[in-house]
Amino acid sequence: MRELAPEPVHRFAHEAMGTIFEVLIAGQEVGYAQQASQAVFREVDRLEALFSRFNATSEIGQINRLRADETLRISLDAFDCLRIAERLQRETGGAFDINFRRARGSSERPEFELAAADSGFRVRLRQSFLGRLAAGLDLDLGAIGKGFALDRAASILADWSVERFLIHGGTSSALAAGDAAGLSQGENGWPVGVGGTWELPDVPKRVLLQGRALSGSGTEVKGRHIRDPRTGRPAEGHLAAWVSHPSAAESDALSTAFMAMSPKEARRYCEKHSDVWALLITPKKKGLIFNREILG
Repeated sequence: MRELAPEPVHRFAHEAMGTIFEVLIAGQEVGYAQQASQAVFREVDRLEALFSRFNATSEIGQINRLRADETLRISLDAFDCLRIAERLQRETGGAFDINFRRARGSSERPEFELAAADSGFRVRLRQSFLGRLAAGLDLDLGAIGKGFALDRAASILADWSVERFLIHGGTSSALAAGDAAGLSQGENGWPVGVGGTWELPDVPKRVLLQGRALSGSGTEVKGRHIRDPRTGRPAEGHLAAWVSHPSAAESDALSTAFMAMSPKEARRYCEKHSDVWALLITPKKKGLIFNREILG
């Protein structure tokens, strides 16, 4: 009996946001898959132009130049991303913070507020409570922007009726839908590696993603490069953190926040948010998994 050829998975790569984005598509003809991936990469480039703090003309660049009580009209994308970041800052007790002036432990505490009205979406730098001009903002979306781009990319692929895909931004965040090709019987989703180089009891080396994202942060490559915004010092909570959530923006941000949070803080967060799966490697090289049932 003639064996069937393995189902192809089409893979496309693109450099953006300081890393390599990849789109893997199954169940589509290669030409169509390529066109869909190009639509994704155009969207990622568009968001990079809005979000880059190194581009003075980007919306984030313009926000960072606001003076106290000045207001700037912004796009829906910037508004949505800033709104998610603002909410996660509150929910994590400040362990996640896109304002690097605070994250570096500055004595200044500049704040921004968002507003949505018929006239559009706006951001305003608040006057300091002392009545003097507050320091400007120093927003950096590096810990949430790639995940936000993956969420938008998934919407693009849905518009193209692509139902089986995995997309990632520099391997630190991935988002998947449908099933990969070549899975073993009884498996569903796309296999993604977790656990890093640590070989620990009951810590998986891969998980299967379907309709969810997975993001990771750690010390293996860059050392303790993540700061705890609450202290301004390098985060000492964990050696590594992986977080899964239906939203890539949220998994991206939470994997950074959990690096600074204690095991107790992370456990409490996951108890309040049953849609969050987390794997933490503690400084004593112990693996902690919260909401294990989500990913099996």
